[in-house]
Order: sequence, then C-alpha cells, then structure tokens
Amino acid sequence: MITITSLAAARLSLLIAEEPDAQDLGIKLIPTTTGCGSFTYSIAITEVTSRDHVLDLSGIRFLYRDEEAEQLTGTVIDFDANTGRFSIIHPRPLQNDCPTYMN
Repeated sequence: MITITSLAAARLSLLIAEEPDAQDLGIKLIPTTTGCGSFTYSIAITEVTSRDHVLDLSGIRFLYRDEEAEQLTGTVIDFDANTGRFSIIHPRPLQNDCPTYMN
C-alpha cells in the first residue's frame, strides 16, 4: 500500500516514543486539498480507532480506513535529515489543467 523509508521510520519511532501512550499510537496520512482535486498530506500521530486498519510498516503502526486504501496506494513517506522535514510523495501526478487567474 505505502512505503516508509528507513530514515522516516526511525524519526517517526522517536516521535511516537516521546508520547506517554506510545503503545496505543500509530500514524495516519490526512489528505488536504490543494485545489483542482489534487491532494497534499499531513502526518498525524493518533490513537487507533475501531474503524482503522493497522498495517505494520518498518515497526510503525500505519492506520487507514477502507475508503482511503485506493487513494493511498503507492505513497512514499520520507524524511530529510538536513531540513528535519517529512515528505509524502504520491505517484499520481497533480492535475495541471486548472485555470490560472491573473490580475
């Protein structure tokens, strides 16, 4: 479904371990629209709910729901140690047929 690089998994493991209820937590990708039907994602560290499927990816509990599976397939989560930022790369290209508005 998705891939977490070893560097991203190590960083996420550290972040989760800092939480007092770490044993109950996993990560979710939260889609946010960027317009024209394209998406960007945020990473959320959250508790598992009864609606979540749990997938172990490099020791990280990845949480998703049935309706999200197709949209997330092929996604890669990476971490850049130089910038301290995660990147979430999706294989589907962004739509580029959106109108451009100029003043």
